[in-house]
Amino acid sequence: MRWIATIFVLCFLAYSPAASADSEQNRAREAYQRGEIMSLAEIRRQVLQRFNGQIIDTEFHSPNNGGTYVYQFKIMSGDGGIMEITVRATDSQVIQIRGQ
Repeated sequence: MRWIATIFVLCFLAYSPAASADSEQNRAREAYQRGEIMSLAEIRRQVLQRFNGQIIDTEFHSPNNGGTYVYQFKIMSGDGGIMEITVRATDSQVIQIRGQ
């Protein structure tokens, strides 16, 4: 019975958000190495130049069905408001702004 619990825990860890985040991070690194996207450091710099605040979260999303690579940034402004900025990873073009 103990081995069933162990298998369950291992399966849960394999599909946890952390595992998914590592997978997306690997996809981003590979896309950057192939020259398909800009560096995250450069994109972050440009986002912070355009929007005042502090980046509190960053997510990378691979293209689906002919889409494009994007980064989603959550930015907290000085007054505590939260904005979600979606940026195309190929050229740092802002494609969506939500929030403040």
